[in-house]
Amino acid sequence: MTTRAKTAASEEIEAIEELMEDLEKRLRRLSGTARREASGASNDVHDFVSDALSRITSRVRETASGATQSIADEAGRMGGDALKKVLSEVEDRPLMMLGIAAGVGFLFGLANRR
Repeated sequence: MTTRAKTAASEEIEAIEELMEDLEKRLRRLSGTARREASGASNDVHDFVSDALSRITSRVRETASGATQSIADEAGRMGGDALKKVLSEVEDRPLMMLGIAAGVGFLFGLANRR
């Protein structure tokens, strides 16, 4: 091979090496960009899921609060009705209620002995 051919070949090899280096740099930048975009996308998904869970949690709390209030209102109403019934029975049959109270007290006394 002549000197001129060797020089041309080495120039071609240098040009190819420069192109390969440029290609490697571009691929590194592309890889970095893809990672950043994927990271941003995963953050977006994380934010979306967090917001959805937060909304669901608040709805469950609101529903539970409403149900608790409804149950408390119903229990209060039933307790009030029971108290009215007991007071009515005490007024109508005081001796019978006194006997029942004494019997219940006696049973509790027996239960506490054991």
